[in-house]
Amino acid sequence: MNLTARLQATAMITLVATGLAVPTPAAGAVAPSRPPALPESGSGPAAFAYLCANPKDPEKSPTGPCDTWRLVTTQGKIFSVPEAVAWEKGKDPNEDGVSGSFAISPDGTRVAYHRARDRRIVVRELTSGKSWTIPYQVPTGLGSPFSLKFVRDGRQLTVLADSEVDTLVQVEAGTVRRLPKGWTLLDADPATGRLTLFKSPAMQIRGAFRTDEGERTTTAKIAEKAGKHLIWGEFAARNGQAANLVPKDPPACGPDMTPVWLAVFSTRTGKMTTVKPRLPADVYQADVIDWLNAKEIVAAAGRERPGKKAETAIGSYVYAMNVTTGASRLIAKLSTTEEVFRESLQVGGYTGAQDRPAAGKVTKPGKRGCD
Repeated sequence: MNLTARLQATAMITLVATGLAVPTPAAGAVAPSRPPALPESGSGPAAFAYLCANPKDPEKSPTGPCDTWRLVTTQGKIFSVPEAVAWEKGKDPNEDGVSGSFAISPDGTRVAYHRARDRRIVVRELTSGKSWTIPYQVPTGLGSPFSLKFVRDGRQLTVLADSEVDTLVQVEAGTVRRLPKGWTLLDADPATGRLTLFKSPAMQIRGAFRTDEGERTTTAKIAEKAGKHLIWGEFAARNGQAANLVPKDPPACGPDMTPVWLAVFSTRTGKMTTVKPRLPADVYQADVIDWLNAKEIVAAAGRERPGKKAETAIGSYVYAMNVTTGASRLIAKLSTTEEVFRESLQVGGYTGAQDRPAAGKVTKPGKRGCD
């Protein structure tokens, strides 16, 4: 068996949107090996990317053959991306860490990453091989100084630095716009120029939305709670609405991150409506990552493996959820026999989803949080 065939045998991806299924992996863990490098062009759309945890590493860090990003296409092909900064070792072992950020566009056609050879941010089109170097000065030093996220499609990218300064990049035009300090970009409408920003709510700190339309700026406070549950975590916004999945308990309580409310807000007034999310009972955490259309958001979820204590990584299951009814449908089920390193799983390629009901075997949830 050649290397590519062997690698495809070690990972499985089921894309409900296209009905495509790559054969499930053989039982038992597979020792990691570095996949072939991502070709300059012709790889096709991406479904997800991740760093693997090296089972031979005492800390299960992404070292050795796990030291590059793995990119999995919608056809089930697995590539390494040696051009992208991933895991770096410092002079002091305590300084070792993930130094690169990786993002996939919602349609899966483009990726963005921190390029190793010149420490610049690059956006790469997977089919054509065309790339754009972003005119952004990357902070120096070990560690991950920024995060990358596509906005709406592959033409806009945000760069969020540790200094809490968000930057909006128009990829093809090569323009860069620094946003107000302390505000994170949720949405940028290319047709109107309207920006939706927010300050994330945290324990005992209320968040807020901000809408910038030319010279006009509107702010609105975010409610502290939905019912008796604190509102915090990931938000996504589109066309004047923002969504959030409210967990059962805050992090200090274990935590029990089971989604109990799907909260939808007016970003101009802060008015909130809630609906019960209709997800499988074994979902232990789900984060809103995008809006799919006017009625549905995209949620990246993790579920407890049936009959086992182990939990899947957040993003292993990708759902579309109706913001009015809470109904969900499975867009993608993503898995690999390699252990995913911490929260490195990056999801994309979900905009071609079809209308299918949520599926997958449900197991009784384990004990969670402080209950």
